[in-house]
Order: sequence, then structure tokens, then C-alpha cells
Amino acid sequence: MKTIKLTISILIIFIILALTAYAQDDNETCLSCHFDKDLTGFNHQGKEVSMFVTLASLDSSVHNGMNCIDCHADLEGIKEYPHPEDLKAVNCGNCHEDIEQQYDSSAHGMAVATNPMAPTCSSCHGTHNILSHNNPLAPTSPKKLPYTCANCHKKQVLTSDKDVKIVNSFNRYMRGVHAQGIAEGIESAASCDDCHGIHDLRKASDPRSKVNKMNIPKTCAECHNDIYIQYSRGIHGKALAAGILDAPNCADCHGEHEILNKNNPNSPINSSNIADYVCGKCHNNLQLVEKYGLGKNQFSSYQDSYHGLAVRNGSLKAANCTSCHRAHDILPASNPASSINPKNITNTCRKCHPKANYAFASSYSHRTASIEFNKLDYIVRTIYIVAIVLIIGGMVIHNMIILFRYIIDKKRRQKAEPSVQRFTGSMIYQHFVVTIAFSVLVITGFALHYPDVWWVSILRFFGIMESSRSVIHRIAAIFLIYISFHHALSMLLTKYGRLQFKRLLPTKDDLRQIIQNLKYHLGKSPEKPQYGFYDYTEKAEYWALIWGTIIMACTGFILWFPTFFTSFLPSWVVKIAETIHFYEAWLATLAIGVFHFFFVIFHPEQYPMSFTWLTGRMTIKEVKEEHPKWYEEIKDELKLNDNSTTKIEEKPEPQ
Repeated sequence: MKTIKLTISILIIFIILALTAYAQDDNETCLSCHFDKDLTGFNHQGKEVSMFVTLASLDSSVHNGMNCIDCHADLEGIKEYPHPEDLKAVNCGNCHEDIEQQYDSSAHGMAVATNPMAPTCSSCHGTHNILSHNNPLAPTSPKKLPYTCANCHKKQVLTSDKDVKIVNSFNRYMRGVHAQGIAEGIESAASCDDCHGIHDLRKASDPRSKVNKMNIPKTCAECHNDIYIQYSRGIHGKALAAGILDAPNCADCHGEHEILNKNNPNSPINSSNIADYVCGKCHNNLQLVEKYGLGKNQFSSYQDSYHGLAVRNGSLKAANCTSCHRAHDILPASNPASSINPKNITNTCRKCHPKANYAFASSYSHRTASIEFNKLDYIVRTIYIVAIVLIIGGMVIHNMIILFRYIIDKKRRQKAEPSVQRFTGSMIYQHFVVTIAFSVLVITGFALHYPDVWWVSILRFFGIMESSRSVIHRIAAIFLIYISFHHALSMLLTKYGRLQFKRLLPTKDDLRQIIQNLKYHLGKSPEKPQYGFYDYTEKAEYWALIWGTIIMACTGFILWFPTFFTSFLPSWVVKIAETIHFYEAWLATLAIGVFHFFFVIFHPEQYPMSFTWLTGRMTIKEVKEEHPKWYEEIKDELKLNDNSTTKIEEKPEPQ
């Protein structure tokens, strides 16, 4: 019996030694070629890679102690040495059958059949030096995994699809709190696999996916279970559980990859952003409000309240949506557990207003702030609107009567004084057409860009909708172009026009007069500048008008006939024309309001208005004071004629 046992023991030892020797011989056989650092081959993607291998690469690997042929198991292909280059790929499923099944049904596994770039086991785990995910150096460790995933998900090929764009999730994730937590050594901070899964990673559209719309709350609950319990109790969690996909989940409020701390000004849940960028997405969506009966004007009633206005003005202390409704366990006022239930509303307000009582707490709500429910507020508001129209309208009429009297008195005084003809009837006509055309263009142009401004509603009240607005705008543009050609012809073809053109040309004296004028009004010089027929402000306005008209006409035609111009010009010309047209309009409007109106209306020497634009005439007294150099040119002619209606210019051309 002892002899039999000894024989069996010796036989077992012999088999073990034989197998060990075989393994040693096997690895040495493989390394006889693969120990060459210059050895290369092609992987399953057809990319040339190094085939250099050392046993040292397995020292820290989870596969340490295994033989080459344990993984490279294509024994038929390696009967001969050197073996063929097209060996069967390593099949990790030989040992990891359960994981292989998960991978095959995952998004990555299903992509392998059609996409040669789809990741395989080695894409994530490596080849020979496969480390445990608990090893900080492993490509699948929490800290390294985002970079491993980024090898594919940051590539341009995944962001250049013409139909479906995949966002650059890596950069967004690295800016978020989860990546920051991992960098700080917080073990519970989420990495890619915590949210998307590992080998069973699925598309978001798959109902089994951890990032499917319905499953995201449970995925987040793996780390934030306390928040999940609150969310599940709230109306949003209940609605989503009931299959209402319009209900928000965690990602809808916090974001997906770029989840930021609420104290970060860029976070959607920051106090300054949550109303507009989170709650307002649904509660200011007319379609959702109507679909679920959320109550009209609830969002706007908050925006118009002190809290909403204060937040929009940068306050971080004023109440936002979550201050009253809470963040996750949001419940309707009818629920006894709700923070806005009548029994709880006072304590809710006391978070900011320690002395609040029930009367104070119930003084404001979306319902009481809404005209639809608060009829008394509607009546008071209507009374005030009517009162404002009548009282302020009466004040305007009262003041216009007084102003009109001053205009008449000034007109009478000037009529009794000797005057000279400064502008011809043609020039007055041109100025009148420009005034009307420019005013209509400004009103109808800005009405398109600012449709919500109060005065645009007045246009709509009179039936000027977009269809008619655009037509009126173009008609005014035609008149402006017409009068521009009219003016150009009169300046070129008439003796008087050529004289005016010469007078309007800039000279060195204009620069000296600017300096002298500023010195005089700053009290640095007692002498006024000696202006000729035109001063530097009038010349500047004239050439600005010429420049602006050309710019507006050119860009306006591009916007009017974009299909024609893009037939021979690059596509960007339309957008550039739109930008120039808009800002040139602002420049012209402000220049007229700030500069031109000052000198013809609000200047102390002209107020309440200069009549030259209506009559073309100036009193001799005004000529002496405002254009002394011109007066010196005409004073001899004035002495020959003592008529109060002296006309000292050439006979104007007929219109």
C-alpha cells in the first residue's frame, strides 16, 4: 500500500515538473521572437503596432504566472515557427465568459461588428500589463478611466457626424465636481463606469441603460441615496416613475457630465441661474404649461416679483424657486408635507424673514400675483394705467401748449428782423424727405429687432404687423435712396450745388475751430471760433449722412435680395451685412439724437427750435453770432439792401 502511494506521489510530482518545464519552454519559444524590440505586426484595426514583449511586463499584471498560450490560444495557427501573422485574436471570454456575455450585448460589443474602431477588452484594460482597477496606475482605475474613455470619445470621428453630434464629454466631465473629487482623492467620487456601467454599458436609448431617462435617478442614487429618496417623494420623481418623460430627472437640472457645484456662477443650479436655466425650461414652456395644467404666468409672476427682480440684478440672497419649493422633494401646496402648504408656508418664509407671520407668508404667491386669479389687483392696475394715460397725457398737452407758444413768439420775433436766405427750397425739400424716410426706417427697423418693446405693441395695435412692417421699411428705404440721387444730381449739375459742395469740404480750419470752440466753452479763451457758411459740426453731420446712407443702402440691398447676392458672393456676406446694417442704424440714430437734435433744438441759442430747416432763412443777428466769417463775406451786399427778406445767394435751381 505504501509503495502504491509513493508511486502515485512521484508520478504527480513528475507531471507537475513536466508541465512546468513545458511552460518554460513554451514562453521561451515565444520570447525568442517577441523579445526583439523591432518586431511589429498589425492589430485587428489594421494598425501597425509593436510586438515586443518581456516577461517583466506581466510582473504586476493580474495575469502574472500565466503562459503565453493561455491567452494566445490559436494552437492550430502556431504549430509552426515562425507562426502566421493572421492568428485569431485573443478571446478573453475563454476565462471571463460571464463578462463576455455582458460585453457582447453592450453598446461597445454591438459596435464591433460594424465599426473597426469600437473598443475591445485590450482597448480599456491593456494587453500584457493588465492591472486591477484598484491599482491607481490601471487605465480602468477611477482616476485614469476618464482618460481611457477619452481615447475614443474625444476623437474627432465621434464629434463630426453630419446628423448626430456627440458632445465632448471628456472636457465637460473634467470641469465637473466628480472629476474634481477624484483628483482630491475622494473614493466615492463618480468616474465614467459609475454612471454608464462597465462591461454592460448601453446606449441611453436602451431601457436597460443606467443613463436612460427613466434610470438616471437610480444611477445617481448609488452615491446620493438620501437625495434620491427626497426626489422620489416629490412631484418630479413621481411623474417620471409614472412614465411622464417630460418630468425632469437629475441630469435635466444638474447637467450630464459638467456637473458643477451650486456655488459656481456657471452652474445651472446656482442661485442666479436656477430660475431661468432650470425651472423656467419647463414652467415657462407654454406647451408644457398647457399640456400639464401647470398654471399660466407662474414663471413670469416670479420674474416680476421683488425676489425675481433682485436675483436678475445679481442678488444671491433673494429667494429663488428652491428657496420656497425646495430642491428635490417638491410637492404641491395641497400636500401636507409641502413647504408651501398653508401649515408650513410661514416657516418657509422665516428662513429669510425671521419675523414672518401667516399674513405675510400668504401675501405673495404665484396665484395672488397673477391677474387671472387676483381680480382686485387687476382692477387697481387698470385704474392706474388709465390714470397714467390721462394725467401724463394731460401734462404733455399742457406743456406742448406752453412750448408751442414759445415757438410762435420766437417765430414772430425772427419774422420782424432782417434775414437772409441760407437754404433753397430744394434743400428744404431734400431735408424733409430725409427726415421722414429716416424716422420711418428707424421705427420699422428697430421694431424687428426689439419686438417686445412697449412702443412696438402700439404699432401692432394700429395693424402694423411683420408683413406690413417690412413693406413700409422698404418703401422708406426707396425714398431715402431716391432723395440721395436727387441731392447728388443737384450738387453736381447746378452752380449753387457745386458752391455748397465746395463749402462742405473739410479744411484745416475745421480742426483749429474744434480746438478753439472747446477752449472757449471751457473758459480757456474769450474768443469764439469764426465759422463760415458751415461750421465743423454741420460738415461732420453731412459727411456722416453720406457715409451712413451708402453703407445702409448697400447692406440693405443684400438683406433685401440675399439669394441674388449669394449667387456670386460668399455666404457669410449676408450675416456681415445684417450686423453692419444693425449697428450702423444704432450709430446713426444716436448721432441724430445726441448731436443733431442738440444743435437744432436743445442748444441754448436755438431752443425751442431753429426754424432754418423749415424756412431756409436766418436772421442777420444769427448770422453775425453763429457764422461771423460768412457774415463778413456778405455784409457789403447787405448794406445795399435794407429789405428784411434779403436774398444774397444765387437763384436756386427749380425742383
